[in-house]
Amino acid sequence: MTSFSKKISLLIMLSLLIKCNDNVVDINIEAPVSVKLFADSSPFNTPIPKNPEIDPNSKKMVESLIDDFEAQGFFIALKSFTETIYFVGENTPVHDVVLTASWAPKRKLLNVPIPDYAVADPSVDGSMVIIDTINRCEYDFWQMKKIYGRWYASWGNALPLDGPGVFEKGFSARGSGFALSAGVMWPHEFKNKEINHALIFTYNFTKSGGPVAPATESDGDTYSESAIPEGALVQLNPDLDLSKLGLTDYEYTIAVALQKYGMYLGDDGGGIEIEAVNPLSFSGNPYEGFLPDVEWVPITNIPVNEFRVLKLPSQSQSEPEVVTNSCANFGSK
Repeated sequence: MTSFSKKISLLIMLSLLIKCNDNVVDINIEAPVSVKLFADSSPFNTPIPKNPEIDPNSKKMVESLIDDFEAQGFFIALKSFTETIYFVGENTPVHDVVLTASWAPKRKLLNVPIPDYAVADPSVDGSMVIIDTINRCEYDFWQMKKIYGRWYASWGNALPLDGPGVFEKGFSARGSGFALSAGVMWPHEFKNKEINHALIFTYNFTKSGGPVAPATESDGDTYSESAIPEGALVQLNPDLDLSKLGLTDYEYTIAVALQKYGMYLGDDGGGIEIEAVNPLSFSGNPYEGFLPDVEWVPITNIPVNEFRVLKLPSQSQSEPEVVTNSCANFGSK
């Protein structure tokens, strides 16, 4: 083969490699369309029935939402304090992730498929999700980082994709026991203007005393009658005429989902925050033309005073436990 022919062959191979890599990344955008996240019976996939029972303390709890909105706002976490999420297949490199938190009951999560290009959310939470489409597993990590080619996280756990999207007895990478991918919004949902699942939200006044179902743990620390416990389902008034609110396209898409599915309180935070998959998960900006290119996307036209808290179960005070499942393979050293 001549030198010229070798150069042409190398260029063709490089072109194919780049295209292949682009396709792998682009799969991340469309994967949620074809890959089912959690069972039909999952609380996140279940629409709110007509005329649900409202909690007797709903009005007071909504006042705490209003207080947080007035102090810190209502927004979408887009580039920080959300999650990077990666869909992987059979050829993805496998790693053991060292778990470093002093309270961690396990010290390694074994055999986790992690792409070489993966990065965690840049916030102090460092959240990262791996979705294994072959084995139907989700791996969730809190404060994930790569040091000299080795992966470390303060905590990590895994659960099957065919279950409810809730860690049975807690020890999740989120305060409430919910899977990190549960309730998070995707680029294709804004593109298609349709979200067919409940959302996840955080706010500043999570109630102490334990979670309510379907949450299985809580980091709530607010001692107040108006505080909302983690696991609570909050719905936007379904009788509200959205066409009269001057909503942006993305606000309208969100508002419809909040009327149909609601949002579960999943963690402690500042301001009312819902989450979209961090664009670092993709090649380029998959939200271009659908969301503003900012770190936190403001929601100003969905009226917070039109929320209501659905009837709450009793709070649970059981201690979290690591529960064995088909996806979580832990090591002690």
